[in-house]
Amino acid sequence: MYRDTVGHRIKTVNNLMKRHMDKVFGHKPDRATLMHMWIIGFLQKREEEHLDTFQKDIEAEFSINRSTTSEMLKLMCKKGMIQRVPVDYDARLKKIVLTNQSRALNNKVENQMKIVHNHLVDGLTDEEIDTLLSILDKLIVNLKREL
Repeated sequence: MYRDTVGHRIKTVNNLMKRHMDKVFGHKPDRATLMHMWIIGFLQKREEEHLDTFQKDIEAEFSINRSTTSEMLKLMCKKGMIQRVPVDYDARLKKIVLTNQSRALNNKVENQMKIVHNHLVDGLTDEEIDTLLSILDKLIVNLKREL
């Protein structure tokens, strides 16, 4: 049977990372998911850069479709992680802003995320990490080109 070893390995790394995050942070359905934490980190970085963030920015950054992003943001609003705030210059647009709760959560989790990162790259040289990131970026471009 044919097995796509690149895709298979990427999926395996994804599964193992999720299991590792559950081990580090505990698995509870009411908690933020790994994706929520990445979005919170993205939002906080953009806030620090004084950039407004909209749903389309999250879709582009994480390569997720509109309906998935919309449902995820609804859940994050419900959990009190974000708010959707109208902007002065366009009544149709609502920027996404962090709540104090999510800022505190991000600050608390940031060190743990660094530990997880260090576990991921343990034994890799800086050159190997750069090569891996370059290859993954090329895979992303290849897949986006086909969509």
